[in-house]
Amino acid sequence: TAEIIFSTETAEEQKKRFEAECEFVQALANPHYLTFLAQRGYFKEESFVNYLKYLLYWQRPEYARALKYPQCLHLLEALQSSDFREALATAHNAKFIEDQQILQWQYYLRKRQRLHENPSAAEEVEGKGEEK
Repeated sequence: TAEIIFSTETAEEQKKRFEAECEFVQALANPHYLTFLAQRGYFKEESFVNYLKYLLYWQRPEYARALKYPQCLHLLEALQSSDFREALATAHNAKFIEDQQILQWQYYLRKRQRLHENPSAAEEVEGKGEEK
């Protein structure tokens, strides 16, 4: 298991593994990279699918806080589905995911700016959430 591997690695080896896995997990936030992997058959290899499952440990807070692109965790979770992996072989599906990411970023940044400019709006939003 991962604990056995980590216990036999030196501190330098653990650091290199952490950096490499962090970089790879974040690359999963790029839907076009996912299409590249799908079209080249990586998602059909059992060892690669097992590696994706192993990488789910990045969802734990102590690891997730190192990520610059947290949306990669959502895609990593989705990659656990064989149907999702198969769908990624089509560039159209990657484009759809990319469009959704852009819309989310635009909405998030606009909402964040509004809340920063008008802190009382945050209280209104919180109040509406409590009414439901």
